[in-house]
Order: sequence, then C-alpha cells, then structure tokens
Amino acid sequence: MALTYFQGKHVLVTGGSSGIGLSVARQLLGHGATVTILARRQTLLDDARTALATPDRTHTLSVDVSNEADVTEKVGAHIQQYPADMLINNAGIVMPGRFLELEYKHFREMMDVNYFGTIHMCRTVLPQFVTRGGGHVLNVSSMAGAIGIYGYTAYAASKFAICGFSEALRGEMWPHKIRVSVCLPPDTDTPQLAFENQFKPAETKAIAGTVKTMSADDVASAMLSGMAAGKYEIVPGMDGQLTVVASRFLPGVTRWVCDMSQKKAKPEAKA
Repeated sequence: MALTYFQGKHVLVTGGSSGIGLSVARQLLGHGATVTILARRQTLLDDARTALATPDRTHTLSVDVSNEADVTEKVGAHIQQYPADMLINNAGIVMPGRFLELEYKHFREMMDVNYFGTIHMCRTVLPQFVTRGGGHVLNVSSMAGAIGIYGYTAYAASKFAICGFSEALRGEMWPHKIRVSVCLPPDTDTPQLAFENQFKPAETKAIAGTVKTMSADDVASAMLSGMAAGKYEIVPGMDGQLTVVASRFLPGVTRWVCDMSQKKAKPEAKA
C-alpha cells in the first residue's frame, strides 16, 4: 500500500547505491516521491539509478559524507536546485574487531562516516527545512546504538552517538515543525553485512545470532512506515524490539544473555 506521506516529496537518501538505502529509494519511488541517492562512487550510483528504473524522479549525487567541505558544496548546490523535503541519513560503515586488536584508524573512520557524516548532512540541509517551515530527518543508527556488544567498541560508539544526537536534535527541531526520527535496525542482509562477517570475532557472531537477520526491503518498509506514522524511534522486527526493550528495562539480564552467548564461541576462534 502506498504511503501518501511521501507523495510528491523530494527525499535525500545517503548510502543510497546499495543495501538498505537502495531499498528505501525504490520504495519511496513506489510511494510517489522523487529521490536523490547519495554515495561516494558514481559508477555504483549510475547502476542504482538504472536499477530503480524511474529516471525522471531519480537524481544521483557523488559525495563523501565524511568530508564537511564536500557535503557543504555539493549537497548545498543540489538542494538549491532541487529543494528537499526529507533527509534519510543511511550512509554507514562497520569494521568489527576486538578493542586491543582493532587499528586506531577504524575508530576514526567509523566516527567520521557514521556520526560526522550525519552531522554534515544535517548542518547543510536543516537550514532549508527551517526556512521552509517543515521537513523530516531520519538518522539510521543500529541495534548497536542501543546495546554495546563484544567486537563493536568502535561501531557501537558511533551508533550510540547518533542516538544521542537525534534525541537532542528532535527537541530543537519540533518548534520549527521539523520531525526527527532514528532507526535501529538489526543485522540486515546487505553487501555490508557480507563484508563485515569476514571480520567478526567468533564471540560477536555468537551474540549477533540471537537476533534474526532481516532483509533490506523489510527494514526499509519499517523505516518508511515509522516515518509516516510520526514515530521518533523506529525498531524494525519483533526480535529487535524485544532486544531494545530488554536492554533498557532489564540491562543486567541482557548482559547475562550476551555473556552466555559469548561463551558458546569456539575456543580456537578466540586465538
């Protein structure tokens, strides 16, 4: 069923060339929106635009969201030409690993893309929303933004930061009639997950296996339904919702479950 909330709207989707971002763009087009998909590599954006098969309502923009100047210049110019109604900050990277083994550069990269990428996009787009008297921002965090587990010291920090930022931003934006939402997806069947699984410690895999992996289409559908319903926090999937509730109301039990799952990891994988 089409969601009329998106009819005729122009939506910016970062990380839109694959995975959740591409699924979101496809569904937005189905709901009557115009989309701009943003990513670093133009070749992937061109392929995505072809796959979306709605060239008259699909724009592409090659931009590095971690680069403030790049975002300010390119996104700023784009929305002057094509004013935006909504922004979905979906771009993100992940490199799991044990804290004492993970290179410092990965901590910096994940914060630069996941957190500061969100900041750069909001700083560029929100002034236009304020001037126009409305808009909607959705920041994509993660289940790792609600519960920090083994192997995610770098990733969880960047995703917790997005949750804190989004909650504070919501308070500042609603007087301007601008909605702010945050989404906490579980593991999602995307190329990024396939990449990540090559590097996950066995303990991380054991804990992550307690929550069902979702399809990108299902996560995108939950995300857009939540936005249309005016929800602040959107948690796709029943398993994810139970995990978030448990982490907040039964934190000791949640840690115990994670610890027990961690113990199931094969000893040889810990070496």
